[in-house]
Amino acid sequence: MSKSIVLRGADIKLYINGKLYKEVQQISYTINKGKTAIYGIDQVFPQEIPPTKVSVKGSVTGIRIRYSGGLQGRGITALIKDVLNEPYISLRITDRSTGEDILYVPSTTYDDESFNVVAKGIARVSFKFEGLVPFNPLDRSN
Repeated sequence: MSKSIVLRGADIKLYINGKLYKEVQQISYTINKGKTAIYGIDQVFPQEIPPTKVSVKGSVTGIRIRYSGGLQGRGITALIKDVLNEPYISLRITDRSTGEDILYVPSTTYDDESFNVVAKGIARVSFKFEGLVPFNPLDRSN
C-alpha cells in the first residue's frame, strides 16, 4: 500500500501595509533588546544588565512576479527619485491556521533590495527591514 504525501505552503502569512504579500518564501527577524552591563566604580562584575534600546531587524525573500511592478508596485518602496520621501510601512506576520499574530511592527523602513535569478529559474527578490516598535503576540493581547 502506498502512502500519499501532502505538500503544503508555509504556516505563516505576511501582510505589508495591511495587504497579503503572497510571494513570500522566507522571513527572518531578530528582536534586540540592547542590554548593556552597568558597572559600579572599581567593579569588575556588572551590577545589573538592563535593556536599553529595543529594535527589530529582518529580511524577507519572495518571488518576483512578471508585470507586478516589483517592490515598488506593491507599495513597499518608493521610486528611486523619491527615496527621501519614502514612507514607513507596516509589517505583520500571522499564523496561517490560528490567525495569531507572530510579529507586528506598525512602522518599519525598507532597506537593501536584492534581486537574484538563474538561467531558466525563478526570479527572487529580497529586502531588509528595520522597525521601530516590535509587538509580539502577548504584547497585543490587552
